[in-house]
Amino acid sequence: MPKKIFRQKYFISKELRISIALIILWSLLVTGFFTYFAQGLAEKIGHGTPLFIIVMLGYVLIVVVLTLLFSHRLLGPFERLNTEMRLIRAGEYHRRLNVRKNDDIYIKSFVKEVNMILEKYERDMQYKTDLIRHIDSDLISIITLIEEGEPSKDKFRERVLSFHKKLKSSAEKA
Repeated sequence: MPKKIFRQKYFISKELRISIALIILWSLLVTGFFTYFAQGLAEKIGHGTPLFIIVMLGYVLIVVVLTLLFSHRLLGPFERLNTEMRLIRAGEYHRRLNVRKNDDIYIKSFVKEVNMILEKYERDMQYKTDLIRHIDSDLISIITLIEEGEPSKDKFRERVLSFHKKLKSSAEKA
């Protein structure tokens, strides 16, 4: 039996690549600008310990600010989305996940896919609710017929066949 060859996917989604490219681009631009500023500062105060401390503090500040900024854009929406998912799981099937205008493009793409799943789930839940309601009413009708006394075989057969027909048509709709 020949071995199956599995190809690895080397390229990830376009949205994630764009997000990472933007992070790298902004990081390079800010670092380049600060390096230019540090060179001008070196000409004014000279080389030495004060310049080293200022440059190191500048780079640390850049790393901290960019980390906070990009982690907020990439990870910040997930807490909100997590809260909305809990509400949906609690029975609010009509809810949809929302993203802010400035949220990452990859997260927007992810939310779009999740919302399509939620729409299908809501339709399935509505179908289930309708099916249970129809089954309940038909079974109550059959029970009522039985409790009224000795139902004729024809009436009983007619109700059971009607119930069967509704079940069959409901299954075809699914």
